[in-house]
Amino acid sequence: MKALKILIGLIVLVVIAVVVIGMLFLNNINQLTVDTVQDQGSQLLKTEVKLQAANIELTKGKGSLQNLTVANPSGFSQANALEMGAVTLQIDPESLLGDVKVIKEISVDGARLLAEQKNLKDTNLQALLDNIQQSAGPTEDTAPAEPGPEVRLMVEKFRFTNGQLNLKSAQFGERTINLPTIALDNIGDKTTGLTPEQLGQAVVAPLLEQVKAAVTKELTELAKDKAEEKLKEKLKEKLSDKIGGEAVDKLKSIFGR
Repeated sequence: MKALKILIGLIVLVVIAVVVIGMLFLNNINQLTVDTVQDQGSQLLKTEVKLQAANIELTKGKGSLQNLTVANPSGFSQANALEMGAVTLQIDPESLLGDVKVIKEISVDGARLLAEQKNLKDTNLQALLDNIQQSAGPTEDTAPAEPGPEVRLMVEKFRFTNGQLNLKSAQFGERTINLPTIALDNIGDKTTGLTPEQLGQAVVAPLLEQVKAAVTKELTELAKDKAEEKLKEKLKEKLSDKIGGEAVDKLKSIFGR
């Protein structure tokens, strides 16, 4: 579930980058989107965020992102914590001049999430969330940022397909869970829209509910299988002890002992 919060946070960052940069620097939007996502994402998560390429055509109202990855935080394996192979956007170009920027569709296909446990309590996803909190928290040496123009967003369609969650833990070993297809419609409205934070929350809540159900079902079945295996092992041990004892008694009777 923590992985989804990080994932949606990055998606919202991408959307804001595309909308704001597109309004200001239309001619160089692709490279600026890549640079913004990598720089801001890496600062936020305190680990390497990479975006291989962006192909945004605002005049046609469409765009795509290729291979967005987030490296594991320090102290964990060299595998990526998050990988998004394909993210596509459809934008209403006319809305960029209005108060509410309308994203007609966000499609995330083939996302790969890694939940890795260390020392029975520490996880890579919690480490990333801790990094986000530290990055967002104010410090005594940091002056308040000047308020800028508020970005208001509305998403007509959000689609999450073919996602997988890879669990690695001391208790269950390694397990891959296929995440359900998730479809959300009309997030916000064209009149008032949502702030980026509100948009993230509106997407995360229903996503978490559906993913939580899938993960809980998978882990429940896994725990049941393990319990059955242990029961079979105990029955086998008892049966083996019983057979062994009867065999010894028979040998003793044969030799008159």
